[in-house]
Amino acid sequence: MKPRLQANNDEVLELLLMQQKKVTNIREWRQTEAVWLREKLHMSGEQVAQALNYRLQTVHLLWHKWLHQGMSLFTEKRSPGGRNNAHMSREEEDRFLGAFLEKAESGGIVTIQEIKEAYERHIGKHVAESTVYRLLHRHGWRKITPRTKHPKSDPEAQDEIKKTPA
Repeated sequence: MKPRLQANNDEVLELLLMQQKKVTNIREWRQTEAVWLREKLHMSGEQVAQALNYRLQTVHLLWHKWLHQGMSLFTEKRSPGGRNNAHMSREEEDRFLGAFLEKAESGGIVTIQEIKEAYERHIGKHVAESTVYRLLHRHGWRKITPRTKHPKSDPEAQDEIKKTPA
């Protein structure tokens, strides 16, 4: 186990105070305050949780991150969101859909069930149909159904043919 990082030096405490001045919302301010209260005033987890209206578990998790990440905990944050639970990258999805694209462009019919089964075989687990629909939407696929009549058909000519005795 790594030795605990001590922030009792004035430089680190000053960095924490400067970080508090940079924050733009109350959540970030409270996080930096939780670390500052621990390092400057040596408050216990219960005291910090009570002072900042946090749960004790939240304070301990924050302190744990502080001990392992240091100031990067506050400065190197990733933006929330994104495809954190994606089964495949966008490039892998492109390659996966390539076979179906060739079939569709050559006039074949591609069904959602067919894509879903291939997708499940590819990733090795069951997925909902909505997962496949979102995959297709991400790549610009849309549902194309057969027309009820030919676009160049002439209804009058068809009526004339029906009226002609054979």
